[in-house]
Amino acid sequence: MPVEEPLATLSSIPDSSADQAPPLIADEFTLDLPRIPSLELPLNVSTKHSSIQKAIKMCGGIEKVKEAFKEHGPIESQHGLQLYLNDDTDSDGSKRYFNEHPVIGKRVPFRDESVILKVTMPKGTLSKNNNSVKDSIKSLKDSNKLRVTPVSIVDNTIKFREMSDFQIKLDNVPSAREFKSSFGSLEWNNFKSFVNSVPDNDSQPQENIGNLILDRSVKTPSTDFQLPPPPKLSMVGFPLLYKYKANPFDEKKKNGVTEVKGTYIKNYQLFVHDLSDKTVIPSQAHEQVLYDFEVAKKTKVYPGTKSDSEFYESLEECLKILRELFARRPIWVKRHLDGIVPKKIHHTMKIALALISYRFTMGPWRNTYIKFGIDPRSSVEYAQYQTEYFKIERKLLSSPIVKKNVPKPPPLVFESDTPGGIDSRFKFDGKRIPWYLMLQIDLLIGEPNIAEVFHNVEYLDKANELTGWFKELDLVKIRRIVKYELGCMVQGNYEYNKYKLKYFKTMLFVKESMVPENKNSEEGMGVNANKDADGDINMDAGSQMSSNAIEEDKGIAAGDDFDDNGAITEEPDDAALENEEMDTDQNLKVLQV
Repeated sequence: MPVEEPLATLSSIPDSSADQAPPLIADEFTLDLPRIPSLELPLNVSTKHSSIQKAIKMCGGIEKVKEAFKEHGPIESQHGLQLYLNDDTDSDGSKRYFNEHPVIGKRVPFRDESVILKVTMPKGTLSKNNNSVKDSIKSLKDSNKLRVTPVSIVDNTIKFREMSDFQIKLDNVPSAREFKSSFGSLEWNNFKSFVNSVPDNDSQPQENIGNLILDRSVKTPSTDFQLPPPPKLSMVGFPLLYKYKANPFDEKKKNGVTEVKGTYIKNYQLFVHDLSDKTVIPSQAHEQVLYDFEVAKKTKVYPGTKSDSEFYESLEECLKILRELFARRPIWVKRHLDGIVPKKIHHTMKIALALISYRFTMGPWRNTYIKFGIDPRSSVEYAQYQTEYFKIERKLLSSPIVKKNVPKPPPLVFESDTPGGIDSRFKFDGKRIPWYLMLQIDLLIGEPNIAEVFHNVEYLDKANELTGWFKELDLVKIRRIVKYELGCMVQGNYEYNKYKLKYFKTMLFVKESMVPENKNSEEGMGVNANKDADGDINMDAGSQMSSNAIEEDKGIAAGDDFDDNGAITEEPDDAALENEEMDTDQNLKVLQV
């Protein structure tokens, strides 16, 4: 019978002698303790009752604190707890700094469950050790006079991690002072004075608003509009948000020293930042990368690399593959190429792409690699390569079931399941969720309903920077179908409502609000006879829709509207943003052998 290992041991001191006593098994305790919340304030709060009361008052009162602890959902959607650092009042009872922007505190998303301990020691121990708790405990460690008792567990904490917003003082603004003295103090005489200062009728409505002087004692220029400042100035709550990634070429030695075995070379990828008619499409690569490539042809060593790394040989092999691919398909997404270019030469692909393609940073072909000399605005044949972005909403991704259904993106280098072609897992067919939610139009037409819309498209006479060659309505139809089916799939539902899909395919307007209501709707009820009990459009005219079809359509969940279903369009998800960031980095890491 195997011997069970102890749960925990008190290990001996490092480098101790071999005849040291065997390690002792640590005691194990079950903590059946109450759970309590905690509020960590960026203030010096003492144990005095008045100090604690003042801190709670600065947060809006005890009820506001309780409400903040009850908030659920993602941290981005939480209102949080507002801490006002200036609570002084004037003689009239109004807040001295009435437009202060608070510091926001929110619940910590990952509960750390800290244990609160009650430490009991003999009277006078602290004074003997200069009021140092650490030294006091240390002085009693060998005696039985020290008592440590766990009291409770903190499992719900609000912390003020966000930085304070920018502040604007309105002391010298006449209209702000009048507002503060009247609405801020709730003094009737001040209200009366404020009302009397406003004329009953505006005799000159065409005049600048600055000519209306609220405070008669101060003459303000007509150019001073005295507009209220925005409620929030900083667009981010934290001064720096980033995801740390270790250098893949870092090598940690046995002595703990980290050494980087590699160097960086620039790929000089060409970008086009404008889609106007005056924009000239590049016909060849950047002169510096062309020069470096010519040097490599002569010396067989690409500048910045070593001969034994065989970077140039790998680059030539990669160029051969990419030229064949761009001859078949002039516009590519890099993630699709990652599965086609072999792993052994993949590290040269950024240089190879810079030698044969350019990129748009905006518009319908954003973040694609386009063959030099090809202008996708010149012909409707390039409409199929336009990119569409989709994203699963965070409120869905917070569900464990949805997380399980959403496939993980492929690794940086992988092998396509279609030799020499785009991996089928990048395509949208309505039967499985794609690997990557930046989808080109031709990767969407594997879904029958989208294919039907695509084949009935009437292209514009001239491409524009918003919808490319497509009319907005046609793109909206495609987006609605993808959003609906994508939102269903992430929730594990692969049985789509055929009436919704039919509605999406036959939409007449970009926005549903433009769909005319039935004039024969029930009087006073606002009921559209062309809608069923769930509010879904009946695509069959009049009363031709059978009762069986209506019953089948009732399977739609209440509140399931056309606009999201948990999926967003025209917004890149985290995987697309991460790859976009990697692709725009022009520094290429090269391992030195």
